[in-house]
Amino acid sequence: MSLFGYPADIIHNVAVIDNWNRVTGYFPLPLKAKVVEEQKLIKNDKGEDVISIGEIHLEGAHEISPQDYFLYTNALGKEIRYNVKHIEIKKNLGTDDVRKVVVYG
Repeated sequence: MSLFGYPADIIHNVAVIDNWNRVTGYFPLPLKAKVVEEQKLIKNDKGEDVISIGEIHLEGAHEISPQDYFLYTNALGKEIRYNVKHIEIKKNLGTDDVRKVVVYG
C-alpha cells in the first residue's frame, strides 16, 4: 500500500434519478484519479462516525451525489466498489476555484 496513493483509471457510476428521487440506473463515466487504500474513521454528513476503506482524489470540480459509486481495479486485479460516504471539496486559498474533490468510500 502506498502512503501517497496510486494513479488510477476509475469508473464513476453517476446515478440516474427519476421524478420521485429514486435511482433508476447508472451512467458510467471513466476518470483519472488518485486512490489511497487506507482505513480511517471519518464523520459523514449526519455527524456519525463511519469507517472509510479508501479515498479517491479527483482533480478539478466534479458533481458527485451520495447515490453514486466508484469502481476501481487495484494492483492485484481485484475490482473494488467505493460507495460514497463523505465528499470533501478543496479550494484554492482565497478563491472559489475548486482544486480537488476527495471522495471517501
